[in-house]
Amino acid sequence: MSDTEAGLRYSSAPHRREAILRRVALDGYVAATDLVDELGVSSNTVRRDLRRLAGDGLIRAVRGGATAAETGDVPFADRSAQAGEAKRAIAAVAVRHVEPGTAVALDAGTTTLEIARLLPADAGLTVITHSLPAIAALAPRADVTLIGIGGQYGRGTRSFGGPETLAALEHLSVRTLFLAATALDASGVYGATPYEAETKRRLVSIARRTIVVGDARKFALSAPIRVCGWDAVDRLVTDAVPAGFTGVRLELAP
Repeated sequence: MSDTEAGLRYSSAPHRREAILRRVALDGYVAATDLVDELGVSSNTVRRDLRRLAGDGLIRAVRGGATAAETGDVPFADRSAQAGEAKRAIAAVAVRHVEPGTAVALDAGTTTLEIARLLPADAGLTVITHSLPAIAALAPRADVTLIGIGGQYGRGTRSFGGPETLAALEHLSVRTLFLAATALDASGVYGATPYEAETKRRLVSIARRTIVVGDARKFALSAPIRVCGWDAVDRLVTDAVPAGFTGVRLELAP
């Protein structure tokens, strides 16, 4: 690539940030000085890009550069504050698939919490969830039959997990599951811990259809445990996907 081509390519902030994310994903760390040379921009521009990506939870800013985000260790409150507008838009699209008089399962997550808040009134819904914030949001609603699933409480996710949770889910059945993800890629949905991944798999097994909800940042994150492939998913509701992404029915939030 010529210097002119590089300058045209990286004068766009989204393109610069995509390049930064690729470097971090490949190497685990990138120095700010290297980015100045590679992107052909000023150190101030690089610092602004790193601050933006760190604020979105896509990287972790460190002295002199950036490292990969430790997605499993980000507190729930911090994750809830990230991409809030996108999550609310995704939730607004997702609730259109809630059928009156049916049972719905909500996975633990910040986007599924927004779905809990937007569930239609007086629709005769039964809601099953192991998410404590979702339980708290739905508990005051007399129009919802709420089944809270207990187990070992995880403060990082503000949800219940473990053998008790899996046992409680085993004999239940739902029409629609809204499944959250720590990370997404071309092969499927990923979780951060064994307990989290196993709970998600059990939820998928009891649902007639599974709708994955997650904002576009999830495609730039990584997590160690694959929950399921896209063949197990009815559709993905998100705000954007990487170029060339296929394999599942898509619904994009405005």
